[in-house]
Amino acid sequence: MSAIPQALYCDVKAALQEAGRDDLVARLEQVAQKILTTGQAASLLGVASTNTVKNWLEAGHFPGAYRTPGGHWRFVLAEVEAVKARMEQLNQRNQRGDLEPLDMGDDDSAPPLL
Repeated sequence: MSAIPQALYCDVKAALQEAGRDDLVARLEQVAQKILTTGQAASLLGVASTNTVKNWLEAGHFPGAYRTPGGHWRFVLAEVEAVKARMEQLNQRNQRGDLEPLDMGDDDSAPPLL
C-alpha cells in the first residue's frame, strides 16, 4: 500500500522517469509496496488494538515508522515482520519453558517485547 494517493504516486514516478532517475524510481516502487497503516500492522501482528501498535512504536520497536501530513502513522513492513518474528520466538520459548534471558550482546539489538 502506498503512503501517497495513487494519482500522485504515478505523477511522481513519471517525473522521476523523465528526469532519468531510475535509481529513485526503483526506491519509490520499493517503499510504496512495503508501507502499512496502523490497522494493517495490528492485523499482521495479531493484536486487536491499534493502540498496542502505537505503544510498541513509542517503545522503539518501529524506528522507520513515520507520520503522514494528516497525522497518521505508517509502518515499514520489514520492521513489522521482524517484531512478529520476535513475538513468535518468545512464544515458542515460553511454551518450552525456556525462561533464560535472551543474549542481547550488541547495542543494536531490538528492544524486548513487553
